[in-house]
Amino acid sequence: MADYREQLEQLRDSYNDRDPDAWVAVWNADAEWHPFLSAREEGGLGYHGHNGMRAWFEDVDEMLEESRVQLDEIREVDDRLLVLGRMTAKRRGTGEAVDKEVGWVVEPRGERFQRGWSYDSHAEAERQASAAS
Repeated sequence: MADYREQLEQLRDSYNDRDPDAWVAVWNADAEWHPFLSAREEGGLGYHGHNGMRAWFEDVDEMLEESRVQLDEIREVDDRLLVLGRMTAKRRGTGEAVDKEVGWVVEPRGERFQRGWSYDSHAEAERQASAAS
């Protein structure tokens, strides 16, 4: 598998900089993002395409302020990338501090990413990365 570290670091940086255009630059036009953190109803179908991902940024900004992620570990698991890290944030309105594990599972297609999921625990991300595609 190609080395996607640079693209994953761009995801981190664009999330931390609140730059949706830099975020979508490493995703295919028909990509899917399925975050654990969403203003949408539980069980939603995720965010599709670049415009969907831009909408996700808006949703996150409605819920959180000062939200940041750090990437601590990147591993290949079959045809997926497993990324483990932490998220810190402050809930908008209440100011409640958030400091939690975060895990991403990303499926590349070509030079960019095609599908991705985020989880609020390393254990769940590791489980899902190992699950059959």
